[in-house]
Amino acid sequence: MAERRCPVCGGELVTVYKTFEVDGKDKVENVPVIMCPKCNISLVNTDLLINITERSKLENKDEILEELKEAKTDEEIRNVLEQYKAQNHIREILNEKKLSYHWLAYILGVSSNYIRDIATNNRSIRIKTALKIAYALGVNISELYTLEKENKNTDRALVCICKITEDDKKLKEELKRLNVKIYIEDVLKEKGLQKIQLARRLGIAKASLYKILNITKENMQIETGLKIAYALGVDINRIFTLE
Repeated sequence: MAERRCPVCGGELVTVYKTFEVDGKDKVENVPVIMCPKCNISLVNTDLLINITERSKLENKDEILEELKEAKTDEEIRNVLEQYKAQNHIREILNEKKLSYHWLAYILGVSSNYIRDIATNNRSIRIKTALKIAYALGVNISELYTLEKENKNTDRALVCICKITEDDKKLKEELKRLNVKIYIEDVLKEKGLQKIQLARRLGIAKASLYKILNITKENMQIETGLKIAYALGVDINRIFTLE
């Protein structure tokens, strides 16, 4: 949990709820803003909070799904997928949960700079790392990563200060025991699809797909995993799990 102390004066923080205008017209009400009454400063970027609120409103309105509805052939599916890149929402989710880069780095056993680099520079990561981040944050991996046509600006710092608890230590140990399980071949059978069809939809050679599925599967990049899920028409959690 976040330690409610101001990093400037050390005073106690309070949460106030404000109303903001979006694009000069729509109002977003009850936006939580962490304030320090003594310093009279906001410790959370209010624009970021508006973005978070707006993102929740757009849930289930997936642009790529709309485009894929019109795609009938493997080649048409490939053409749609080629336009999209993986976009992370790590920073937004950490802020929603009042957690820090340091907290997530501790849970995963990596450096804070590594987490910050992933979140702010949209650095590509392995599916295994993405699954563990989602598990640690208690969210669906499809909330953590989406496919977008344009990468959004993620260069905003976190302001939360977190204290490591006993539960956090247990979570860290639990994550060490979990491994990635991949069910792509099961879904292919369910859908009556051949591997060559999936390869065509991804725009790669069949040999490359074989390598992904059988040799380098745990090192698969999150963007590849997302595109495989969309190419198969299933949620990413159907083909990748931590067990």
